[in-house]
Amino acid sequence: MRIPLCVLGLVAVAGSAVAELPAADGGAPSAATCVRWTTEVRYRPYGYDHLVHIVNGCDKPARCEVKTDVNPEPTEVRVLPKETVTVVTFQGSPAREFSAQVSCVLEK
Repeated sequence: MRIPLCVLGLVAVAGSAVAELPAADGGAPSAATCVRWTTEVRYRPYGYDHLVHIVNGCDKPARCEVKTDVNPEPTEVRVLPKETVTVVTFQGSPAREFSAQVSCVLEK
């Protein structure tokens, strides 16, 4: 059975994690279950787009910093409560896989 390459290129590589938030007492970071993120790779002619989707399930806005192993330049975004924000970290990349680092802090 032969599968056209264009179909194979549409398969997304995804991962997910919980954003790290500082502890309420200012101590070591603790994982918050209300801010989550996933990664996605979308194929298009001449390369892959790298996307990070951040979902804020908290009751407060979150400020997040996103960087990847392909694009280490940090991107800062504000995610309102109950909102999802997508950050495009790279367009037309030759890499079809990437790892994201996301760190978020809830606003007071």
